[in-house]
Amino acid sequence: MARLLINPGSSAAWEIHLRPGANLLGRGFANDFKIEDPSVSGSHCEILLNGHSAVIKDLGSTNGTYINRAPVKEASLEPGHIIHLGGVEMVFQADAPAHASVSETEVLPLPAARPSVARISGLPPASLAGRAVPPPIAESAAPPSPPPAVTGGQNCKFHPKTIGRYLCSKCQLFFCELCVTSRAVGNVPHKFCRRCGTECVPVQVQLRRGSGQKGFVARLPGVFIYPFKGSGVFVLIVCTIIISALSFVSMGWLSILSKIVFFGYLFSFMQNIIHSTAAEDEEIPGWPPFDAIFGGFFGLVGCVLMSFGPAIGLAAFAIFGHEPMAAIAMIPAMVFGCLYCPMALLAVAMKDSPLAANPLVVVPAIFKVPLEYLLTVVLLGSVVGLNVLGGSLIPAMFPRGLTTHSMPMLFAFLGTYAFWFFAEVCLLTISMRILGLLYVTKKQRFGWFSH
Repeated sequence: MARLLINPGSSAAWEIHLRPGANLLGRGFANDFKIEDPSVSGSHCEILLNGHSAVIKDLGSTNGTYINRAPVKEASLEPGHIIHLGGVEMVFQADAPAHASVSETEVLPLPAARPSVARISGLPPASLAGRAVPPPIAESAAPPSPPPAVTGGQNCKFHPKTIGRYLCSKCQLFFCELCVTSRAVGNVPHKFCRRCGTECVPVQVQLRRGSGQKGFVARLPGVFIYPFKGSGVFVLIVCTIIISALSFVSMGWLSILSKIVFFGYLFSFMQNIIHSTAAEDEEIPGWPPFDAIFGGFFGLVGCVLMSFGPAIGLAAFAIFGHEPMAAIAMIPAMVFGCLYCPMALLAVAMKDSPLAANPLVVVPAIFKVPLEYLLTVVLLGSVVGLNVLGGSLIPAMFPRGLTTHSMPMLFAFLGTYAFWFFAEVCLLTISMRILGLLYVTKKQRFGWFSH
């Protein structure tokens, strides 16, 4: 069995058990194995296993893929190779082929005992009396049967407000549906941990009656009160202060760098809302950290270029080429961009990669849910229209802005501007909540994580 030993020689060491075929590694949810480290890209690399051969391919990562300290784009892997994904070190290990001689084989230690359900779940042993303890997964030619379900459980490791439906006995963590990998073994679907590759144990949970059964349209009325649930107002106020401060900084002499930071943080905020909604959280998550700003910026740029690239090209051709037909063709190109952009944004946010904005992902997804998506585009268009309307009213009400000589007018302008900036963040939150609801109610049709 081929495997990767992550962080060897440290107390945080853990293993990834690779499967035959393609194995995607990265920081995003779309990967087979999720590696949480800021230096690892959303989709960092791919390891292809074919029999006893292994090939690693870099997927355009930011910090590169290295074998024995040498950067590679594609290379064969041999047992003992030291791999670096950004700042994460791992060692590739593989069992010797069946025809190898005794001197060529490696004597492996017996597998460690499987931790008990009582130790994993934190429950006293007495409370688990009579419950089935999942046996270790035997390696055999026949497809393994799903391990017995565990009763009880905790919330998801990455979505603390969502019930963990699967338990990884190796990581001793609970995960929701979004945080595990689905793979068919002998035509039977199995769930595997994205961190270590171990098969997860289903957890039997008590669901509220009727929860998760509402469709997309039935859930839409709740999006308008979503920003004000729980600590949502406080989170939005903090995000408003951060975003408004970054917008003012972007007007200075460091305009390019500050704009990257501004739009990167803005996309991280939007992605946070979509991920939280996809995990079926009912309250706004906390404000996003600053460690994924550049990744968020490139994700947003990729989405905009794929959506409005034709319109931008036609506009440049009309201006510099003095071609009137290009200006006329720009109108349908803009309509196409407005129809394409929401699904592209959803795909980039969920897959955590700007490559997800390509038409091979976006166009089939649109045609799988045409009516719901059309309703989503109409709602998002209304929200954007309110945003544009409010942004044009403030200059009309206060034409002098900060240059006014009247202190009451200055305070009125600043107060109105602060209030509208908060309203813009609320409208943005509502927009991302709508996109998240579209995903969570139609994710089976999208099939983005069915691999």
